[in-house]
Amino acid sequence: MIINITKVILNNLYKIILIVFITNHLLLSNNNHQYYNSLNNISQQINISKTHGENFSKLLVQDEQGRIKPINSLALDLLRKIHKKSYIGNINANQWIISIHQNSLFWASVPFIKVDKTGGKTFLHKVKSNKDGYVSMIDLYYFNKTQSKFMFLFQKDYELAFSKDPAKRNNYDKAVINLSEKLGILHGILQGKYLRIFPIKNDNNHTWSSWIITNNNNYYDNKINTIGFIMFNHYLRSLFKSQYANNWNYADNEVKKIKLYQIKYAQSILPSNRKIDMEILYNKLNIFYLLPFIYLCTGILLIIYSFYNIFYENKYINYFYNFLSLIIFLSFLLELFGLILRWYIAEHPPWSNGYESAIFISWCLIVIGLLFYKNKFVLGITSLCSFILLIIASGDIMDPEITHLVPVLKSHWLIIHVAIITSSYGFFFTGSVIGLFVLILHILYNYNENYRQIIDLKIRQLTIINEISITIGLFLLTIGTFLGSIWANISWGRYWSWDPKETWALITIMIYACILHLRLIPSISKNILIFNCSSMFAILSIIMTYFGVNYYLSGLHSYAKGDPIFIPYWIYLYLCILGGISIFSFYSNKYNNKINHNKNIVINNMK
Repeated sequence: MIINITKVILNNLYKIILIVFITNHLLLSNNNHQYYNSLNNISQQINISKTHGENFSKLLVQDEQGRIKPINSLALDLLRKIHKKSYIGNINANQWIISIHQNSLFWASVPFIKVDKTGGKTFLHKVKSNKDGYVSMIDLYYFNKTQSKFMFLFQKDYELAFSKDPAKRNNYDKAVINLSEKLGILHGILQGKYLRIFPIKNDNNHTWSSWIITNNNNYYDNKINTIGFIMFNHYLRSLFKSQYANNWNYADNEVKKIKLYQIKYAQSILPSNRKIDMEILYNKLNIFYLLPFIYLCTGILLIIYSFYNIFYENKYINYFYNFLSLIIFLSFLLELFGLILRWYIAEHPPWSNGYESAIFISWCLIVIGLLFYKNKFVLGITSLCSFILLIIASGDIMDPEITHLVPVLKSHWLIIHVAIITSSYGFFFTGSVIGLFVLILHILYNYNENYRQIIDLKIRQLTIINEISITIGLFLLTIGTFLGSIWANISWGRYWSWDPKETWALITIMIYACILHLRLIPSISKNILIFNCSSMFAILSIIMTYFGVNYYLSGLHSYAKGDPIFIPYWIYLYLCILGGISIFSFYSNKYNNKINHNKNIVINNMK
């Protein structure tokens, strides 16, 4: 009887809590509500020891894909999705995950849900976020008198936005869906969806659960995990006891009991203590979040130095270049360490999805810059390219969460085929940006008669490096595509199926092959501008192969497919700028040739 009553309460727990949230919110005065708007000293309100938070974060949890990982990874993943940061005020993710399970009522009143400002004025006016762009859970509900129940503030907007084709959603629709997803995560926390820390006894699939064994098909058919419910209840009671007595041994002891329970019933699938420590270290270092800023600053300074070096020679400035190069080299080693660490944790190469391939290509770009270290432009160019890729990887488009591989990727071909293909992209990106800088230098060449000799030398050097980069990239892409066909035969029973990914890889090979063979055409071979301009725009085929196919087309490579993304307006602006630079470069070259021709005529006449 007690179990049945408890089951009913738990099945409707988040609804009961939600009603209490909103009712309590309506009774609060404005002054009391404003108190929670300051997140700077929130640790005083939750009173969770950081040391205990670290102990709790080492407990293992099973995610929805079945991967066993420390709670620290779960807490960071959830907090970053909701709050867009790894901390709230002066508390970390470990303290937050404990506190939100201990005191859900409190966190419902705290404005820590990040609002997407790109939703527009209508969205921001309706959501009424604070000055920092955050809103609380209770602010997102209102009481519907007609239906006599509390409803989500954007319920109708969400239904309308969700019914649209993803490619046709505007910024308002995306902001509403994004906010709904964050609210869904909070509901999942209240329902015990994420804290799956209790292995189910004698389960052949090694399934873990929280205090509730959820049924994904029917929420109301959930079952109580009796042992998990009792153990977690004891843990919550120990939290209150530790807070009252200021002695965290009580809570630490309950954590030890849960850990022993995990060892007893799931020892065969538990990761080693070293792997747990390495994953927590990986989370703390947050290498791929730090590196973009380093690459941006050093890249800009290197480009400025490279242009300065054309007009002025200074040995002290050369020391500065060596210092920046050393920073790039150390960053390269740090990124390599991050990739190896992720490989060790995930137990598969770190280029199996969009996020991992982006960070791998960014590392390859730095390798290319170091290979052509003697040319001062190249290292700065590759640093900026690496920055762009890491920024894209850390955005909303890609998910940095470590996951299991889908069956088709569980092959040694992943290491060979995908590594070769993605590394070729690094060479093509380098060639594209080099082509842009050659056009810029050519403009300087036409309007700076005093420095034409050294500028011409730089142009020829960069063109040679561009040709080498494209040659290596084309070689790698061709070999990678050939090896991919062998993998396709093993996985799908045929070497080639004209899948969108395969088709665009072939198109890219043909485009770059044509660019390399331009030098064999007599009327074009001597025109450096045509080659560099072609290499600059050819990157669009790589972008289509890398992003477009994954997000807009479906096929046998749909394991990497995501929701279609809205093409930002700045991309069109960027293409217009590239087109403008190209036109101006060709025009200035033609104008300069005309002036030189007239000068030669005058000189010949004088003779």
